[in-house]
Amino acid sequence: MGNTNIKKHITKILCLLISVLMIGTVSGCTSDKSVKTYLQALLDASYKNDSKAFVEMKLGTEEEAQTLYEQGIDTGLGVFCSRLGVSDEYREEFRQIYMDMLGKVRYTVDGAEKQSDGSYTVTVTYEKMNIFKPALAQHEDNVAAMMEEWANASEPPAEEEMVAAVYNEFKSSMETVLAQVQYDTPASMTVRIELVNNVYTPNADDIAGLEKALFDGE
Repeated sequence: MGNTNIKKHITKILCLLISVLMIGTVSGCTSDKSVKTYLQALLDASYKNDSKAFVEMKLGTEEEAQTLYEQGIDTGLGVFCSRLGVSDEYREEFRQIYMDMLGKVRYTVDGAEKQSDGSYTVTVTYEKMNIFKPALAQHEDNVAAMMEEWANASEPPAEEEMVAAVYNEFKSSMETVLAQVQYDTPASMTVRIELVNNVYTPNADDIAGLEKALFDGE
């Protein structure tokens, strides 16, 4: 297996991991509830698997929040594994990394300001997590060493074994970087909370923008 093919696999893994980081959707709150707390409840339930605010705002039960969280994790891992054709066992190995990564995101929901059209803008302060770039850099170094070992071996592994080794090495690099993950300095952005069919709902584009801002995907 050549270096070009290995790099293609690395890039594909990186892009897929970034693309499947999706926040689960839930019904919005009614207009008499705190918009700030509402957004906090959604983010905490989606990223931190923390249902406290979700339950307190009567958005659902603790069990329902857990179900939504697990569905979000399953969806993300499902996309990742179906596109790469990895086994269920390999999928479960990535599950914990995926959950740990989401759980370590840093954000603070600040004040909400009502707009003339009845919507709100909520300021969110966040710190971008530096996970993918350092993990990829570490992984490339380790793969280079693996390739040298394979080249000098009297009987190199089969291509399937090399591909599996590349996947496992990327997983290991992710774990290593995540254990001491670094963050950028705080920045802020706004998320619109809009009335959709008389229900307050986060703007999908703004949520996607926040998702992108939380990780070093570019």
